Amino acid sequence: MSKKLLFVISSIIVVFVIFAFSVKITENMNDAKLMNDYTYQSIDNGIKKPTVKALEYHRTQVNKWLLGLVLSFIVPFALLISGFSSYIRDLSFKRTGVVFLAFFIYFLIYECITTIVELPFDYYGSFVLKHLYGLSNQTLLKWILDLIENLAITVIVGSVFIYFVYTLMRRVPNLWWLVLGILMIPIIAFVTLVSPMYIDPIFNKYCKIQDVTLENKINFELKRVGIEKCNVYEVNKSIDTNEMNAYMTGILNSKRIVIWDTTLKKLTDREVLCILAHEMGHYVMNHIWKGIILGGVLSIFIFYLVNKAALFVIGNSNFGFNKIYDMASLPLIIILLNLCMFIISPAINSYSRHVEHEADVFELELTKDNDAAVSSTVKLHQNSLILPSPGIIYKLWNYDHPTFKERVEFENMYKPWENGQELNYKKYIKSDM
Repeated sequence: MSKKLLFVISSIIVVFVIFAFSVKITENMNDAKLMNDYTYQSIDNGIKKPTVKALEYHRTQVNKWLLGLVLSFIVPFALLISGFSSYIRDLSFKRTGVVFLAFFIYFLIYECITTIVELPFDYYGSFVLKHLYGLSNQTLLKWILDLIENLAITVIVGSVFIYFVYTLMRRVPNLWWLVLGILMIPIIAFVTLVSPMYIDPIFNKYCKIQDVTLENKINFELKRVGIEKCNVYEVNKSIDTNEMNAYMTGILNSKRIVIWDTTLKKLTDREVLCILAHEMGHYVMNHIWKGIILGGVLSIFIFYLVNKAALFVIGNSNFGFNKIYDMASLPLIIILLNLCMFIISPAINSYSRHVEHEADVFELELTKDNDAAVSSTVKLHQNSLILPSPGIIYKLWNYDHPTFKERVEFENMYKPWENGQELNYKKYIKSDM
């Protein structure tokens, strides 16, 4: 490893340490502010003073996020500098002369290693912690089965995708990043199309919504916004969680409304309709298609940076490979992808918060039910122990929705129809039904 590369790595570590301390400091300041703001403040806006339980849970989530970031770099870095990645490559090709099968074997071993190393962290974060704060009903057996199913899907789909990427690298080494970025648009669209029909049912049990009255109300709202041939499903999530959710997923013929059974048990029909109106807003304003296209454009930029950075690292190191299209370079590619995603996360989240706000506006203009919008937002957030607002750094890197406080304040205030003002999204709503 050259001095130049060592300096770059050391600088990144120093910056991350400073970043982690900054996160902790801003979170401590935010906790103190929350306790002060909500000590004497009226709760007319629906937000109650954060509980000690909610504050503790948020702190654990922050710590889990920071530790997860560290692991996302340390695990592949260890496999890289130890030479183990090159060893797995050699072992894979000894087992078979078929290149695709060698990639499959390599990725299978790689994923098993990372899963085992990260298992204690995942077990604590997604099982122990959720049970400790009363957010999960999941049995240990169900958690293990979901882990195995997820690992199997990741290995099968991931090995195919990685083989495809490395084939591109080999055939068009100077432009693979551009070709792959362009191809990401149809790839993302295809995944969005098939996931609701073939991937999601692996982990969840779907059935026709049992409440016929609510189903009729949902279908009425779907017709009002011009969404046709959209099925409404209820999913048994109470087997896993006490949290709530309802959403619209899929595109074209795979589009569907999905409501968790926990949501149906804890929210009124009016509140459910407000949540689904928000999701309908995403669909009619083409946020899904915009996200697919922007995802492809952003991929070009990210893959370009990864290519440049990978070539720099390979030219200043000896990790057992000297070409980017050598499968042993996978840990390096993963490190660089993680680094790029970390850097641009604030920008991605900022755009996401923007479209989520647009969907909030659409929700209110469709339902004109501010009270139900506020109460559903309050119940969803407080049930999941979400604070009214986080520290600024944590918000920038983690919040793809406006904060709990921002959404409630807006939902209380936005009533243009009461003053005869023009609605922003009137063109999407049929008022004569």
